[in-house]
Amino acid sequence: MGKSKLSVICGLKVADAVLAEGDAGISFENGISLAIYNRYELVGFVLSDVQRLIGNIVTHVDEGADTTTIRFENNWALQIDMRDEAYTGPEAMQLRVPGEPIVIWN
Repeated sequence: MGKSKLSVICGLKVADAVLAEGDAGISFENGISLAIYNRYELVGFVLSDVQRLIGNIVTHVDEGADTTTIRFENNWALQIDMRDEAYTGPEAMQLRVPGEPIVIWN
């Protein structure tokens, strides 16, 4: 199995985050952004803690067939449901890295 495309965010600091019931958007230092359209779960924090997520560093990314997990230095995590039934469109996730092709998960 190859290296996850999301590994590019490991070690990066969260610059901004918008977490809502239906989707999420996280911007990282260096202009990298991740849009999440599938259902997701917050581990260790709630939607109202979103401002406290800013400044935290991504420590680990685990991309599995059913779940993708992004872990932060404060032991918080974002678990994205990657199963077909969690799909809400227009895609599951979208990763934008300046100067690179956009990566789409369907």
